[in-house]
Amino acid sequence: MENFAKKRGGRRPGAGRKKSTVKRYGFNAPAPVHAVLQQVDSITDFICEAVLKHGQDKGLC
Repeated sequence: MENFAKKRGGRRPGAGRKKSTVKRYGFNAPAPVHAVLQQVDSITDFICEAVLKHGQDKGLC
């Protein structure tokens, strides 16, 4: 039984989580924001576009 135990687990090529270029955010949306987000097709795309536009307006990007 000892040989079986030595074959389990450990480092393996290709194992583990792959690196990602995205970062997940969570936030509490007030009622007016929730109402807007419920009307769009893709909430992620809408939020990303809004943040980038606001960032450009503020000179952040």
